[in-house]
Amino acid sequence: MATPIIVGVGAIAAALAGRHILKNGLRIGASAAQEQWAKGGFRAKMDRREAIAVLGLKDGPTMKTQIKDAHRQIMIANHPDRGGSPYLASKINEAKDLLEKTDLKKR
Repeated sequence: MATPIIVGVGAIAAALAGRHILKNGLRIGASAAQEQWAKGGFRAKMDRREAIAVLGLKDGPTMKTQIKDAHRQIMIANHPDRGGSPYLASKINEAKDLLEKTDLKKR
């Protein structure tokens, strides 16, 4: 008589635990992966810091030479003609244009 009750309580506990894992995600080693990506969406007006993050660059003296290569690699992966998002492609282009424009002003 007690066995079906114990099995039922165990099944309910397993279902609740599974629901919690699916809803919140498995957090083993996830903190490093979460820190890699920025939270939230894009700002209404892109600034230099966001442009550098979009292209995956590090601010420094060699960044000027890396802008074109980083833009090309990201656009190959996200081009709208190849199934990418037009919105993301426009943000990638905006980031490149902003960084090139600010680099021209510094010269």
